[in-house]
Amino acid sequence: MFQTGKQLFDLYLKKIKTFTPGDEYDLVDEYARILKLQKWYEWKSDIAETVAPPAVTNPELLKANESDTFKYCLEALRRFEDMPKDEIFKIVSEIGLLGKGGIDYSTPKTYTLKSIPREQFTGLQLLCMMYVGFQKIEPTMYTGLDFKEAYTLALDAYKARVH
Repeated sequence: MFQTGKQLFDLYLKKIKTFTPGDEYDLVDEYARILKLQKWYEWKSDIAETVAPPAVTNPELLKANESDTFKYCLEALRRFEDMPKDEIFKIVSEIGLLGKGGIDYSTPKTYTLKSIPREQFTGLQLLCMMYVGFQKIEPTMYTGLDFKEAYTLALDAYKARVH
């Protein structure tokens, strides 16, 4: 066993010197060859990467709904008003995960969140909530949403109400 372990470790040391992303597959194949495990696995392409929809599939529709976007951004600002950042993160993370499968913002279809039970949201409401949430906790985060103008107007209206 020691000799095989040393052979595996030496292979690792040799490969790590010139390691680039993707080389891990070659390393696994080499280990499998040494351990005679080549028939125990097969490489498959990552289907999730090829199927994932883009963040926004119809930017023109989002632009046309800018008054609703303003309203939902203002609503999200109020919702997050006194909420700790970790609570906001929990909500926007759940929306982000939901978005990996696609959020329909073109119809009145509604969604529910485990982090906000007993409420339903349209797709546009969720996208606005996610955008506003990230503006509060990580403003440099790229969400793929162009809500800057509606958010700025909502923020001005929110600040005017608060002060």
